[in-house]
Amino acid sequence: MTLSPMPPSEFLAALVYLGILLTISIYVPVKMVSKWRRMRRARTHLTCRICGFRFLRRDAEGICPHCQSRN
Repeated sequence: MTLSPMPPSEFLAALVYLGILLTISIYVPVKMVSKWRRMRRARTHLTCRICGFRFLRRDAEGICPHCQSRN
């Protein structure tokens, strides 16, 4: 049984498709993990609407330690 050589055009097409598949297989999980991390961080961190100070949420109201406003 002999293997026939693949024409260059088919090889390049397969190489392009493999590159696209690998790019998608890396891109999608990275975007999902980044979104999950941002959602988790949004539950614990706040940015004050008045002064822009970033702080950790310690209570349900989210009072800014810098300007004492409720967020």
